[in-house]
Amino acid sequence: MVFVLALVFAGCAGSGVRNSSRTFRTVVIDAGHGGHDYGTRSSRYMQEKDACLDVALRLEKKVRQAGFRTVMTRKSDTFIALDKRVAISNRYKNAIFVSVHFNEARPKPYISGAEVYYHSPESVELAQRTLRHISALPGSKARYTKHARFRVLRLNKNPAILIEGGYFSNRAEAGRFANPGYRDAFAEAITRALVEQKKR
Repeated sequence: MVFVLALVFAGCAGSGVRNSSRTFRTVVIDAGHGGHDYGTRSSRYMQEKDACLDVALRLEKKVRQAGFRTVMTRKSDTFIALDKRVAISNRYKNAIFVSVHFNEARPKPYISGAEVYYHSPESVELAQRTLRHISALPGSKARYTKHARFRVLRLNKNPAILIEGGYFSNRAEAGRFANPGYRDAFAEAITRALVEQKKR
């Protein structure tokens, strides 16, 4: 049993992820998609790439006001390769990475709710806390946090999460996110999660 536990902890220690989930001073904010990569276009209100950027810009302002340094992987409608997004994050040592996305399930338009994905053990608590704050928004609900091998998570040297804020294929959810006030509240919920994570 001792040998097995030693192997488990050795595997965690060898993950290459910095344990900055409680000490971070920098938040790397990743607006999903951009440029020719539209993301989901299942909403008649707005494209995913535009919603991601809008939320990311709002999030940057709020996170700065909360006292953190911020780094944006993109600030305009430009395409940024996944490896470049990871490289930007990996330059910063006392940091976390937050990627903003939206979802779709066209054959099942009744599906709605937020999901938060992680890869490293160091990212689990941040993912759970973020989902809890997002799901407290009016009309929102939590689907799950889940381990995933997305490139921006798997290759990140910092604790990293990918947020799927809701389903644009769901008419009601897409309608909520079409409201700038709701997108602002969404960014505020993420900010509250980050502040709480640092204080724990």
